[in-house]
Amino acid sequence: MKSIRVPLLVILAAALSSAAPAQDSCDNGSFDSTFDLIQKAIFENKGCASDACHGASEAGGLRLTADVAYDNLVSQPATTVDDEDKYPGLMRVVPSQKDQSLLYLNLAAATLPDQWQAPLRPMPLGFEPLSLEELEAVRLWIEAAASRNGVVPGTADLLDACLPPAEPIEVEPLEPPAPGEGVQIKSPRWILEANSENEVCFASYYDVTDQVPERYRGPDGTTFRYKNQQIRQDPLSHHLIVDRYNGAAGPDDPSWGTFRCRGGDKDGELCESTELGFCGPEGMCGSDWKRAIACTGFGPPDQGTVNQSIVIIQEASAQLVFPEGTYREAPLKGMMIWNSHAFNLTDKDGKIEAWMNFDFAEPEEQQFLMQRLFNISGIFSMNVPPFETQQICRHHVFAPGTNIYELSSHTHQRGKRFDIFEGRYVCQDGPNQGAACNPLAGPLELPELCPDSTCASVIPAEFGDCDGDGVVRISDLITSIGIALGQRPKAACPTGDRDGSGTISIAELVALVNVALAPVEMRDPDTDLLYTNLVYNDPTVVLYDPPKALAGTDADRTLTYCSLYDNGYSDPSEVKTFVATDSGPRPCANPTGCIEGRVGSKCSGGSQSARDASCDSTAGAGDGVCGGCTVGGGVTTEDEMYILMGAFYVER
Repeated sequence: MKSIRVPLLVILAAALSSAAPAQDSCDNGSFDSTFDLIQKAIFENKGCASDACHGASEAGGLRLTADVAYDNLVSQPATTVDDEDKYPGLMRVVPSQKDQSLLYLNLAAATLPDQWQAPLRPMPLGFEPLSLEELEAVRLWIEAAASRNGVVPGTADLLDACLPPAEPIEVEPLEPPAPGEGVQIKSPRWILEANSENEVCFASYYDVTDQVPERYRGPDGTTFRYKNQQIRQDPLSHHLIVDRYNGAAGPDDPSWGTFRCRGGDKDGELCESTELGFCGPEGMCGSDWKRAIACTGFGPPDQGTVNQSIVIIQEASAQLVFPEGTYREAPLKGMMIWNSHAFNLTDKDGKIEAWMNFDFAEPEEQQFLMQRLFNISGIFSMNVPPFETQQICRHHVFAPGTNIYELSSHTHQRGKRFDIFEGRYVCQDGPNQGAACNPLAGPLELPELCPDSTCASVIPAEFGDCDGDGVVRISDLITSIGIALGQRPKAACPTGDRDGSGTISIAELVALVNVALAPVEMRDPDTDLLYTNLVYNDPTVVLYDPPKALAGTDADRTLTYCSLYDNGYSDPSEVKTFVATDSGPRPCANPTGCIEGRVGSKCSGGSQSARDASCDSTAGAGDGVCGGCTVGGGVTTEDEMYILMGAFYVER
């Protein structure tokens, strides 16, 4: 198993959710770009560019002096690491991909050895590890496209230096695969206004038929099969979901809206969706974008019910390498729906484009179809009053023969912890008996999910569990006896027929009694904990190599996933005080928590002035403000989500 972990920084949310404030002092100097600052504060001050290391001696063939460091790092192969099985595509620095960047892996392994492993050795060698703040600055720079001249919000504060105001950074376009080895599909660009956040949907048409040799096509010749994906976007992105539309509407259906050239010399001109190349090499024909959560209300009426997921990423760039023998499939042509969510923390408008590369799967590699895990059954199920916490848990059951390759999660800024356990953890008794729960104590005081009971997962009985609760009880014995006597159908307890003879024998009944009398075995939650994420805007991704096989009963093939939300409980200054609307921030309609005066108390009164007065530190003080809002589901970072993510395939 390969676990891609993230730094546990309290300052991370502030660094990415708000623009960096102006510096009062420049203790470590003033610089023109974030990379210039990293060159001085880390490569030079930490000894990396010294003659004995990556200076004159060029250790590992790498020189990090100021005149050549950038060109020697960015998009350059990691020549000292040649283990393609363990580190596929590893380079010194890959724009927007820290987990494929040898520089970050080596530095993180020294600073956070419990979370990261260096392919060769932790760095810097012979010097103190980077501080959390220094490591975070390197991460932010890489995730913001590893720009040579750009200024990344938050890095000046992290390294105690001065930088010019940040401007949107544009990533270098992704080079397409070689002809005959793969295809590239590009998105139309859209513009995100300065100091704003938005989630939009738009559509475009693609046709790669002429680029796909016959051996890479599906049985009916209308699809192509691929084994790897690489996605690159401009670094304003928070997430990108791309779906292939498989519904009844054609490319010229009016429900898509108006198509125009996006980018290039013909930017803004009307275009026909299927007229590929009309907008020139720098432009793409795309529909007008619409602000929408998960594309709800966008496009044809059946949009969202017939779609095929092509990619789901929560970072600006990603390289998705499938397990050996697995593949995915996509139509050769059709409508692509782009759901893009992004932040612009700068004072200038910024553009967002995406490039997707698909590497073809050879016929012998086309054994198992990879599937995306994207469970949104409880996406907006949270309801967290001001200055309180809430934990939500649910179950996800996989089909027999499932092999999990990847696990991840998605929340917003008040999602403080996301845990995934193997097994069906439920309250064993009490008013919430059978409800999903977290068996491990969290870091906060939480309302009990299992009052007067415990949260545990039973190791399912080997056979004879008729009702599927994992335990053989008297009721199960009675059902099995009825089947043995011919009084009940076999379907009443399919697991009672241990030997598959078609009936339940006396010997099986005796064995079943022994199972019922044996102590119930419980799972170990520490062993079952597969995943924990503590940083919402750079979530942990756990990769399994080899994939994790799930077999046995439904309970054996169940994941319990829990998310903890904190609305100002740990830090009252982080309570939600507004919601975003099309016209900008506004106070929430029904504030219930005091944010000034008696901070943390509940408001009361029939008007806003009365509620404010109820928050006064003393009667009549006039210092009270009632502005604390309940956190519910929504698209902005002031609202929340609860999504289980990953990838798997099923052996039939």
